[in-house]
Amino acid sequence: MPSSRKPPRVILDRDEAFPVDDQAVIPDDVAKLLSRRLGGDWQWWWRASPPDGIMEGAAVLAQLKPANSGRKVLTGVLLLGDAITAEDLRKVPVIEIENSANLTRQDVARDKLAQLAPLKRTRDMSPEDFSRLVAEHYRLWAEVVPHPAAAMAAEHGVKDPTMHSWIREARLRGFLPAARRGKR
Repeated sequence: MPSSRKPPRVILDRDEAFPVDDQAVIPDDVAKLLSRRLGGDWQWWWRASPPDGIMEGAAVLAQLKPANSGRKVLTGVLLLGDAITAEDLRKVPVIEIENSANLTRQDVARDKLAQLAPLKRTRDMSPEDFSRLVAEHYRLWAEVVPHPAAAMAAEHGVKDPTMHSWIREARLRGFLPAARRGKR
């Protein structure tokens, strides 16, 4: 148990330590240092209950790197708390961390989507042209959301099975890579 006179310290290296206590907020300098030393984009959330924080009673630092799709995915986690248990580790909300990190990318993707032709089949559009358009939309959505087909269906007011058939057709025509099965 740490002394009540000194705040506990988190040792990141032999020569660098940063004080952490219940009144302090981890400075952005720690996230920047972790990014420099360990790579990736490190972000942090302090000891606040959801929805303002990620985990109650712990500070969470998360390392994120871009996946092949461009979407940032979790590649490392640092938990700081009074006593981190196995149960706490199971409670790390990976999807919320990834979505939080990708929110700014959503605005960029929306700007790009606004420049694309609407996802609507017209009479003068060949099936190949429509599949190419579906693939372009899918790639942009895949950068910012974990379930691009569902997001596209909701955005364009079509049923999920319809959107999945459009995406399947784009894959069969070679405009999208083969899908991977199961949880990622």
